[in-house]
Amino acid sequence: MEHGGHLLFWKTVNTIILFALLYWLLKKPVSNFISNGIESIVNKFEKAKEEKEEALNLLKEAEKRAQEAKEEAQKIVSYAEEVAKREKEQIISEAKQTAERILKMADEEIEKETYKAKEELKKFAAEKAVELAQSKIKASITPELNKKLIESSLEKL
Repeated sequence: MEHGGHLLFWKTVNTIILFALLYWLLKKPVSNFISNGIESIVNKFEKAKEEKEEALNLLKEAEKRAQEAKEEAQKIVSYAEEVAKREKEQIISEAKQTAERILKMADEEIEKETYKAKEELKKFAAEKAVELAQSKIKASITPELNKKLIESSLEKL
């Protein structure tokens, strides 16, 4: 067993030397690899965190602009409604004034036409009265009455 124990001892020593040599040779590259990997992951994480914050800021800014645009649109709609209301009232007022002028002009025209019709009716009535009187006078004048009227007229002269 001595021979087997001796062999085990040298195998263990060789293994320890191999591990020490590997440790000494690979310590720096593995350490650099691991630290570079960790540093890369940390950098990526920090970059992702910054991008997330930037995206959140952009989102907040976009929401703020959207709200401002919505408020501005509401102001524009309110102003347009107010202007439309005023224009509607103005149009209605002008239409009422125009209607009143038209009615007044119509009333005046009716009064003129009524006056003209009354005057024509008076004239017609006067002419008819004269004609009627002439026909009655002609019918009632006899040759004797005619002679008396002529004599009476001559005496006055």
